Amino acid sequence: MKKQGKIELDIDSMIEILHKNFGFKKVEDPFGCPAIQMSSRDAFRYSLIQGSPFLVDEYGVTLKEQLKVFYHRSSLNENYYLYCPGLFGVKRDRETLLLDKGNASVYMKKNFRSMFSRSIKKIIIFYEYDPKGNESRAEIERKVYEQILKENKEPKNYLLTIVRTDNKQKESFLEYVACEFFNRKGYLTETQVPFQNNRGIPDFAAYKIKDEHMKILSKYKLIDGGCCLPEISAAKSFISNKKYESPEPNTEYEMNIGEAKIGIPYTAKGQLKKYANTKISKHLFSITPNPTKKTTSKRKPAKNKSCKYGEFYFDDEFNINYNPITIATTDLDKQKIKNDEEFLLNYIKLYALGNLPLEKIKSSCQIKENQKSESEQLIAYVKQWDFEKLIKFVGEEM
Repeated sequence: MKKQGKIELDIDSMIEILHKNFGFKKVEDPFGCPAIQMSSRDAFRYSLIQGSPFLVDEYGVTLKEQLKVFYHRSSLNENYYLYCPGLFGVKRDRETLLLDKGNASVYMKKNFRSMFSRSIKKIIIFYEYDPKGNESRAEIERKVYEQILKENKEPKNYLLTIVRTDNKQKESFLEYVACEFFNRKGYLTETQVPFQNNRGIPDFAAYKIKDEHMKILSKYKLIDGGCCLPEISAAKSFISNKKYESPEPNTEYEMNIGEAKIGIPYTAKGQLKKYANTKISKHLFSITPNPTKKTTSKRKPAKNKSCKYGEFYFDDEFNINYNPITIATTDLDKQKIKNDEEFLLNYIKLYALGNLPLEKIKSSCQIKENQKSESEQLIAYVKQWDFEKLIKFVGEEM
């Protein structure tokens, strides 16, 4: 039998991965090259995680890192919530930090309406970039933007994925694939995960929250299935009338951590070990193009019994293989997990509020002027606001 080869993340393999695993349609870009077509909502997620800019102007607009809420998680930092400007901005007025409009979709939609248009499909253009050529990303974006105009097409309906000819800057594609995979299994996900102060940032996390909480989010149209956490802030623009249906009953909170590497899974081991020491993750795994060792058949690679970490990778036909290894319960801290569930529910509540104008948020959360930081006031109020009552309030106000 033919020996399996090594998967290289180039344009052809990226297109195959997106098509085979998620059913995204293969099309041609305005220049006759292979491309991928997806809905506006899927494109929103793709830009949010992979980072590809929407070509709404000559320099493009990306959503990556633009909808942050926290620098770290309270469950690993003595129950302290440290706000990160992103979803809501901040500005200083003398000695007081005020909340500002930020990048919430309720405001972004006014400036970039085409991003949220459901009627027009978006096309992902893949551009091969040789770093020896010394082109900047801005120069590439402007060049492609102008070339699309010359083809009498609307640049705003395209996103641009720059693919280097070396192996650098490709982890974000792996993170996106992991998000899409777990979202379709009903998980909530995120990348560049708020974690423990000064202890590194996991590339990826997938959460299972209790069915009762998922059903509340679905009832008030904040979700219609698994999604990336920041997408909840754009529910007003994207969520359908489809009701969430749990793939299987879930009564426990669960966090899973992945680390993306272009190399072999072993290169992720050091970071995964560090994250395992926090004792809050049920599964920890590498996200790589290839497994630890390629086999000569379609059987999955044997698991190393001494290894605590699973693997997420592609086979020769570009299909996703996910081999999890469950962490022993003796290696988990139940109280920390309970605290982390509380953190995540508060995290979700803040993203839910992102569907509303800032003035409505401030008045509803009783934020007072000329007092302490408005972000601190917001977090304090959201923490004590019952989950269902807050979600109901947002759903009725959207």
